[in-house]
Amino acid sequence: MKANRSARANPSHRFQVRFWGVRGSYPVSNPNKLRFGGHTSCVEVQAGGKRLIFDAGTGIIPLGKRLLENHKSPLDLHLFLSHTHHDHLIGLYFFEPLLKAGTRLFIFGPNSPQKSLRATLRDAMDSQFFPIGLEDLRAQKKIHSLQGGERILVKPGIWETRLARKRSRPKLAFDRLIIDVHKSSAHPRNGVLLYRISYQNRSVVYATDIEQRHGGYPEVIQFVRGADLLIHDAQYQTSEYVSRSQSRRGWGHSTVERAAEVAKKARVKRLILFHHEPTHDDRTIRAMEKQARHIFPPTVAAYEGMMVDLA
Repeated sequence: MKANRSARANPSHRFQVRFWGVRGSYPVSNPNKLRFGGHTSCVEVQAGGKRLIFDAGTGIIPLGKRLLENHKSPLDLHLFLSHTHHDHLIGLYFFEPLLKAGTRLFIFGPNSPQKSLRATLRDAMDSQFFPIGLEDLRAQKKIHSLQGGERILVKPGIWETRLARKRSRPKLAFDRLIIDVHKSSAHPRNGVLLYRISYQNRSVVYATDIEQRHGGYPEVIQFVRGADLLIHDAQYQTSEYVSRSQSRRGWGHSTVERAAEVAKKARVKRLILFHHEPTHDDRTIRAMEKQARHIFPPTVAAYEGMMVDLA
């Protein structure tokens, strides 16, 4: 989809999604996996003149380099973590804009029953594991723990974000950039956060690392309903998921069929298969894409560098 003239002329009208990392579990480098790429989860959304980043897998590393190459002025960024497992967090340590004093970064993500998001990030960068601590990073950081059910209003032109609970949530409006948060327990241990980005009467849902049950979870289908674009975990083939030798049940990821079923039931406009199994080569992912299209025709498998314009 090509951006319209207004979006090209005025970046504040842009609503664009770009994929920097599409793998799950661990990064890969192999000639038969070049088409879809080997970096772990990272998706960039530009909307309302703001730059939103979803997850900090290894895909955030080339994104950080590109940002510093193309932007001489201070960067204002919003990072949303679905959860804090290693494959979604490891790239943060190498995200070069964090080393710049002029960078201003909001970080949103889940708290655990034991600690806040800030404490989790600080522990992940403890000197036992990494030579640079969280507080050593020169960028200005505002870190918000989420529980699910919040509505986040990102204000245009200024470095300010309003976070509201259900009872005081701002209403959706054409020119407002709003992110709704849903927490699902369908991922091991502490669950996972899903995000719905709304701007100019369009919406994108980022729903990775969720193990859909047969027919989908009703509350997730409701959260996703009518989205213009659904980015959904589709790591496994059914044969892998139910394998007698090594079943993937309970590992926190969906089959490609269940992702397509959810897209169909929620009546979204387009489905993007995401969080590819690292052992799957290009041929396997193409076959899974074809399989999903039998259930939900407007489906495509995410690949590094893929861009979708919703303006």
